[in-house]
Amino acid sequence: MFNIKLSPFLKNIVTTTATSLVAIISMIFVIRFLARGLGPEEFGAYSLARRMISNIAPLATLSIEIALARYIAMTNKNKLRGSYVVSSLISVGATLALLLVIITATSKFLCDLIFQSNEYLNLYYASFFLLIGYSIFVIAYAFFRGTQQFNIANSLQLCVMAIIPLIVSYIFAYKKNSSLIIFLMGIAFYLSLIPLVLIIIKTKLPQLSDIKSSIKILLSYCIPRVPAGFALAGLLTFGPLLAGYFGSLKEAGYFVVGQSAFKVIEAAIVGFGLVALPKVSQLIAEKKAEFLKSKIEDMLIMIIQLGIFVTIHVFIWSKEIVLVWLGSEYIEAVPIMKILILSLAPYLGYVILRSIVDAIEVKAINTLNLFLSLIFAIVVSGIFVYAGFGTIGLAIGTALGFIALGVLTSIYLIRRYKISFENFMFQWVILLNILFAITVIIIKKYIASFLSNTNILIIGFAIECVFFSCYLYLFYKKETRWISEIKERMFS
Repeated sequence: MFNIKLSPFLKNIVTTTATSLVAIISMIFVIRFLARGLGPEEFGAYSLARRMISNIAPLATLSIEIALARYIAMTNKNKLRGSYVVSSLISVGATLALLLVIITATSKFLCDLIFQSNEYLNLYYASFFLLIGYSIFVIAYAFFRGTQQFNIANSLQLCVMAIIPLIVSYIFAYKKNSSLIIFLMGIAFYLSLIPLVLIIIKTKLPQLSDIKSSIKILLSYCIPRVPAGFALAGLLTFGPLLAGYFGSLKEAGYFVVGQSAFKVIEAAIVGFGLVALPKVSQLIAEKKAEFLKSKIEDMLIMIIQLGIFVTIHVFIWSKEIVLVWLGSEYIEAVPIMKILILSLAPYLGYVILRSIVDAIEVKAINTLNLFLSLIFAIVVSGIFVYAGFGTIGLAIGTALGFIALGVLTSIYLIRRYKISFENFMFQWVILLNILFAITVIIIKKYIASFLSNTNILIIGFAIECVFFSCYLYLFYKKETRWISEIKERMFS
């Protein structure tokens, strides 16, 4: 008889993952409410505004969340932790002040460039109001992450990124005012000021010399990583942005819908990265290189084995997902989604491994890989668009960019720790996935002849749960190390 007893590390991963899943489920309904309430045109403008925020956020926050969480985790002195928080607020505040001067002075030009009309000027300003609030949230969340107070961090995330956006979208979607919705969602982030003030009061105000030292430490680590956020945002943004030029705002919205599968699946694994960065930093400090090597090898094997399965089966059900989620008027988003889904496994691999790379290397390895992938994606997209493929060409370029990103990240870790491929079981994994995929396609074709899309998706989900359980069981019987270790951490 087994008793469930999660290790502290696994418990933090589970609770953080659960929080991310709730946030993503909320996002699914938010997008559903807004897509149906705003209509394709206004929803396209809203989608571009959110992408614009994502694109500018790395500069606004200086990617401080990585450095702050890392260095707070490396000390248990309250005074030093307080110094890091105040230094983060000063650094980010100065950047935001400069940024606001620039965006205000160039508001009409940038608004016309992004939305192709100055009619969306209110949406433009509301977006930057949200950005300031988000920057405050990032600092508060990074502090609780670094101190391993994941219950508080997760509660804060649930409030500002799940509950309030869901309420706002449900109540205000049919007002067809995207700027109002962005503004109200932005207010939620300012609630993060409450725990930040309490943190500063509890840790006491640091001396000026401590602040100067902390600013230098944080900025020397995070500034080289700022471009990484731009590059990742660029990979997610250039497709929807250019889709508006080669097609319409509707097609920009379709592109965002196509990318939504990434965020939904990412929620299931992002918790690992949030918890892993301070833990891996600790292992490095303790010089446990061989132990770390074995864990990285396990993760790479897990990413390949699970990533292939998830990619294939999300691809199979993508049409029904779009139709049930958003309605038949978004059927044109299906081809874009199918193309992007093909890069799902490499992208998820990057999401899992990026925190490990940041913990291992002071050098900004992720920044280099992201820019190489972005350049590759833009070049490939340009070739396909020039050949007359339009938004489909943009989707192909984006997908290949994400594939390049996952491959480059994996190659770095494989070379760094000299990981072999003896335990990857490539042939067995491929044959097993082909068998499962063919079986699911036959079942889907049969039930599609007499069921509605909603019922097809419900039954399909049940079928996938069965197949996924069988998939995991077969790996367990093959004595795959990563699944055996998860079992050991879960049961005593």
